Amino acid sequence: MPAIALPVLWLLPLGESVTVYATVLVLTVAVYWSAVKAMRAPLQIGRETLLNALATVRADYGREGSVRAASELWSADFGDERPALGDRVEVVGVDGVRLILRKVGASIPACS
Repeated sequence: MPAIALPVLWLLPLGESVTVYATVLVLTVAVYWSAVKAMRAPLQIGRETLLNALATVRADYGREGSVRAASELWSADFGDERPALGDRVEVVGVDGVRLILRKVGASIPACS
């Protein structure tokens, strides 16, 4: 945008053209800064946003059930842990439309 405003330097008197060009330059820097800030912002949609999110158990059917995470009701796989209704769980993975969960405060199994 500053390159487009260069003819202003030839069309207007020097004092006015510098003011107009400086205004265009400041607006351009503000737009570019906002764009860079938006590109560096964390994801706000998609499955990646659910990882490490906290959820509340809404239904328990053994190893499976449903949880409320991110204001939505999801199918869940609890694994070997059996949380009770209303327990807080953490999302550790996503398999299709099913969340893989663990109880909050539960230890992570060691890999051998």
